[in-house]
Amino acid sequence: MELPTAKSQLLWQLLLLLVLGACHAQFDEVHEDSEREAWLHGVFTPQPLRAAPWEVDAVTPPPPPPSGGVHVPGVGQVFGLRGYQFIKNRPIDAFLGIRYAQVSSGLGRFQPARAAPYQPIVNATQSSPNCAQFPEVQRLQVAEARGENVDDCLTLDVYAPAGARELPVLVFVHGEMLFDGGAEEAQPDYLLEHDVILVSVNYRLAPFGFLAALTQELPGNVALSDLQQALEWVQRNIRYFGGSSNQITVIGQAGGATLAHALSLSPKTQHLFQQLILQSGTALNPYLIDERPLETLATFAQLARCPSAGRNLSPLYECLSRLRTSELASIFEQLLLQNEPRGLSALGGFKLVVGDSLGYLPEHPAALVASNSANNTLKPAVIGATKDASAFIVSRFYDQIQRLQSQNISDYINVVLRHTAPPQQHKIWHDLAIREIFTPEQLRYVNARSVSQGLVELSNLILYRAPVVYSIRSSYKKNPTYLYTFDYRGEFHRFAHFGNPLPFGVDASLSDDSVYLFPYPKDASNLNPQDKSLARALVAMWVSFAQNGIPNQNSNVWPKATSEYGPFLRFTNSRLSILELDQHFGESINVPNIYAQYFNTTNSTSTTTTTTTTTRRPYYPEQPYRPPQQPQYRQPAFNDYYAGEQEVRRQQLLREQQERDLKLSEQQEREQQQQEELLREEEERQREQQQRETELQRELQQRAQFEREQRQREQQQREYEARQHVDEDEQDERELQQREYELRLQQERQQEREQQEREQTDREQQAHLLPMDSEEQRLQQEREEQERAQEEREQESREQHEREQQQREQLEREQQEREQQEREQQEREQQGRGEQTYATNEENAPDPSAYPSYEDYVKAYTLWVEELSSLYNPESFASAEQEASPDDELANDRYAQPDENQLYSDNNPQRIKLMRRYQRFSF
Repeated sequence: MELPTAKSQLLWQLLLLLVLGACHAQFDEVHEDSEREAWLHGVFTPQPLRAAPWEVDAVTPPPPPPSGGVHVPGVGQVFGLRGYQFIKNRPIDAFLGIRYAQVSSGLGRFQPARAAPYQPIVNATQSSPNCAQFPEVQRLQVAEARGENVDDCLTLDVYAPAGARELPVLVFVHGEMLFDGGAEEAQPDYLLEHDVILVSVNYRLAPFGFLAALTQELPGNVALSDLQQALEWVQRNIRYFGGSSNQITVIGQAGGATLAHALSLSPKTQHLFQQLILQSGTALNPYLIDERPLETLATFAQLARCPSAGRNLSPLYECLSRLRTSELASIFEQLLLQNEPRGLSALGGFKLVVGDSLGYLPEHPAALVASNSANNTLKPAVIGATKDASAFIVSRFYDQIQRLQSQNISDYINVVLRHTAPPQQHKIWHDLAIREIFTPEQLRYVNARSVSQGLVELSNLILYRAPVVYSIRSSYKKNPTYLYTFDYRGEFHRFAHFGNPLPFGVDASLSDDSVYLFPYPKDASNLNPQDKSLARALVAMWVSFAQNGIPNQNSNVWPKATSEYGPFLRFTNSRLSILELDQHFGESINVPNIYAQYFNTTNSTSTTTTTTTTTRRPYYPEQPYRPPQQPQYRQPAFNDYYAGEQEVRRQQLLREQQERDLKLSEQQEREQQQQEELLREEEERQREQQQRETELQRELQQRAQFEREQRQREQQQREYEARQHVDEDEQDERELQQREYELRLQQERQQEREQQEREQTDREQQAHLLPMDSEEQRLQQEREEQERAQEEREQESREQHEREQQQREQLEREQQEREQQEREQQEREQQGRGEQTYATNEENAPDPSAYPSYEDYVKAYTLWVEELSSLYNPESFASAEQEASPDDELANDRYAQPDENQLYSDNNPQRIKLMRRYQRFSF
């Protein structure tokens, strides 16, 4: 046996190093975070060998576990809603809110997401919230205040018939303007009447998905990265839900169609699905391509009060990473409101950018269309648009058209071009509009109302019709392409809640065709019989395309396009047939060759036939799709060298992991501190607001209390004055009655005296005639008459005394009541002055000395009674008959007028009353 030579030993050593390097490289391919952490801690167990490539197709999905969940390798045990709905007596299972990727915090919100970690149990019974968008800022603020991660929104919903096996898959990408919306728009009610799987995806919107500095920190087109990860998740896992990874059709709606088309053009993602349905949107729509992303970033930074985007972008990145998600959404809303009136070139932050650092759009989409067509990598597609798709966009700036007071049609066209086309294309579209769209009469008599329909037609051509023509111009011969327009005007519009400012009714506006695929919004879910008929036809064609690649088995109903203009299928309101075949997608208008640098097209006829030659574009080789598998590892041969190297690498990775964990914890602490500070500030603002509201409420209550008390005092004053008037009227009435009584009494006494005088005269006459013996009888009769008169006078005196006594008591009671009322009034006024915070006008307060006191009333009343007693004493009447003299004639005369000096004396009650009334009126 020969000993090995030095050369053979060297060869063996090299071979051993190559084997160790291969094992080391394979062992370093760790894809799952859980496996990586296990390996770092020295407890990793390699998984069994994966199947050979030719055995992959033979692998069948595992049956669902008895628990009812779906076991998805690398994801976890997914528990959804079994029997979520019953459609045509068939149960539909729903798996909602499955996380396919995870967004980092800070500046990571603008960067590609990392893969979602493995979870033993995945709760897929509730839809996740939409990704951050400015219409939901209030929801974001509330969630941030609770400490929730509002950026964790990259989820998808899966709807599948129970027991599904290898069914075609429809992946829906919601859209509109790429700054709002969510996966909730795709519901299974219509599509799952057929044997398909429906997947609806959430992706980042507006600045989080599109804001770009064209750097690694702020790359742009992050929404495409989210959709790529979602499609990769579908490719890996849809078979566990009963779907086929070889029959995936992406449906894009409006802005979602723009993203879906971009995915089909990008060399990074075009292998993830097989077919395409574009509803009112392509990647060539100029409204959704930002040609000035850096200017958009500078404007956004200015609104965010961040350092401007100059050469050094680090301060800007730091500023954006500190802002809360709700603040960034609000800033984008300000950007939209500020720049939208300025036109297309100034409007950005929610559009695709060319030249992103992630490599999704290395060139303009038109260049990618040309190169993909040359390489035959485009997808079979159904492409179309609603009849008046651009009416939604025109309505956003129609107020500028209405304000024009011009007779020149060019002024109106220029407004539309400023909002729909890049500046370098304005002249081309202006000349086409003058030549093809507006009639000579419209050119002569110009106003906003007469040209509005033509302006919508022009914008529709720029944004939706022409991009479709450009998209298939060089590929319709190589790839089956089916064109359609949706002219049907049903009971509902997708965006009816925004209203229609245009002066004419719109047939089918943007996304109206989506109403007949999904029962969304809820207001448009109750279709009438005619709308249901169209919905069944539309759904059947879409499902047929997903299953067979042909929307209608009868080629006479919907044939493939044989030119860039058609033929195409038109959905109409015709009573004969809702499906009509037409020949020219541009409505008999040939679109200009705007992208001449990418397409060299010449028209060989004046109608629709074209001859197309395509320049050679850079070649992007198609990457054949190989389903990702779990990494398989072999146990390396053990030796000291390898163990040492492995330990060094493990220690290095541990240090790196510790550094990342430390940075992450510091970041989390900073975010927690910021959240606490914000919460404290919010609480302080709320306390201050509550204090201000409390003070304002207290002032209002005090003012109301003061007004109530003021009204009460005024009411009491009026009531007191009314009572005073009543009392005075009663007093006057009593005095009048007293005077009438005295007058009657004087008359009666006068009559009695006259009667006595007549009787005295008769007696004297009889005395001369009668004998002396009748003298005694006469005297007796006189005594009796005197006694009777005396008794009558005494009776009258007693009655008079009783009346005076009652009057005195009545006066005393009234005086006491007035005093009691005055005391109560004074107490209320004192209380009011004690609680009143406003100064009162003391100059208007009445002077108490202006009113007579109670003693004055008693003194005046006593003197008045004495005077009455002296005037009407019965004894004085008896003596007055005997002692009457000429000087006392007025006193003895009952009909004589009272003395004026006595009436106006200071002690007269009537004078006192007149003085009191005068003082009250003067007050």
